[in-house]
Amino acid sequence: MTDTQLYLSIGIPALLALVNLGVVLSLFTHLDGKIQGLSDRVDGRFQSLSDRVDGLERSLVGAINELDKRLTRVEIKLGI
Repeated sequence: MTDTQLYLSIGIPALLALVNLGVVLSLFTHLDGKIQGLSDRVDGRFQSLSDRVDGLERSLVGAINELDKRLTRVEIKLGI
């Protein structure tokens, strides 16, 4: 085996391994960006849902307070 053949037999696989490493790292970077985008969308949806639940809670508390006032007036009229 000549020196050139030895260098090629060692150098080509090493070069391909480095190229492969670069490709894998770029895929992970791309995947990380996609996961971050998905996480942001999910966080936004949960925040929206939380806002809606808070609004419903305020509405229900207001309705319960109104019913309590009405019941109090009825109790006063009935002398309970």
